[in-house]
Amino acid sequence: MPDNQLHLAQWLPYKEDRNAGLGGRSFYFFDLDDNILNMDTRIYLFHKEDNRQIEINSTILAEHSRTIGVSGPYRDYYVDNDDETGSYRNFRDHRIPLRRWIRGDRQAIIHDLREAIAKPVWDWHGPSWNHFFYAVLNGRPLSIITARGHRPDTIRSALNLLYREGHLLKKPNFLSLFPVSNPRLRAEMGDPEKKLSVAALKKIALRQSVEMAFRKYGANPHHRFGVSDDDPRNIEEITGTLVEIKRLYPRNAFFVIDSSGGKIKKTEIFEDNLVESDGIDLADALNYQLFDF
Repeated sequence: MPDNQLHLAQWLPYKEDRNAGLGGRSFYFFDLDDNILNMDTRIYLFHKEDNRQIEINSTILAEHSRTIGVSGPYRDYYVDNDDETGSYRNFRDHRIPLRRWIRGDRQAIIHDLREAIAKPVWDWHGPSWNHFFYAVLNGRPLSIITARGHRPDTIRSALNLLYREGHLLKKPNFLSLFPVSNPRLRAEMGDPEKKLSVAALKKIALRQSVEMAFRKYGANPHHRFGVSDDDPRNIEEITGTLVEIKRLYPRNAFFVIDSSGGKIKKTEIFEDNLVESDGIDLADALNYQLFDF
């Protein structure tokens, strides 16, 4: 086991769900990239005139996504959404011939994760890593809601790799896996023609994950839900969606964990208002009370 995980496991106590005595469960929903994990997955932009490609990472994409093709350093480039050859091809699964599989070839996310965990932990731990570690350690049902387009089983394999390599003490207790750009999953969510935005698909995935929680663990008013994301635009969408869900399930508790901007901030959702915690610097965020819903 990596030394840092031994330390983290000693520091984080095992805790039952906050409402365990009432039959309630605490559910943790996570975005993946730049939230739980920092991986150097390459994204490709194409030049408008000659289609030459340049590589960027997800951090740069988040910073410039609204100005690509319009202004700034990437005004002369565009995003190609083709799953096989386009900008996000490393965020999708591809057919791997048997001979390459035998030689050890795996999907890009597995390759990128192996490269990431070979680095010091402060390089690849995302701002919500401790939340994720805490949720897994305590067996909380969790969902992954990501813009990636891999098959759900590929996401499962990638996160189980963290257990096999000693970075988690247990395998995650998955409630749902929603890589929302996956073509089959998009069709199941009512978007077979790929017309909906990632934000709209994540909204559907969030609603469906809450409904799955009630189906699997019972319609208990003492269930609690927390959603973690690093993108301020996603946080805005998540907050609005949770307000809508709160109105459907007013007796349940809902929280947003905003890991953007170098701080962690927890906001409780009510039907007619929000209650925000003060932002805590990531370096000072070793406080399990912040993780516990």
